[in-house]
Amino acid sequence: MNTSRKAYREIKHNGTISRQHIQIINAMQKKRSMSLQEISKASGVSINATCGRVNELKALDSIVKAEKRPCRITGRTIQSLKLN
Repeated sequence: MNTSRKAYREIKHNGTISRQHIQIINAMQKKRSMSLQEISKASGVSINATCGRVNELKALDSIVKAEKRPCRITGRTIQSLKLN
């Protein structure tokens, strides 16, 4: 098992992972890579909360950078993200 999944399971077990973290992770499992806007839309978590939760998941190495590409929502070039 890779370390990010192990860390995710540990913080979920300890109760330190929030409902928003879980919503974001579940939404990201369906896609190869996503923008923050795409994550927000797919997870139902507001964009301001999405940014904070994604940064926390990046610190745990659960989310990492993926390719640069156009956002499916805004059309702007973004640094997409993916589950590690």
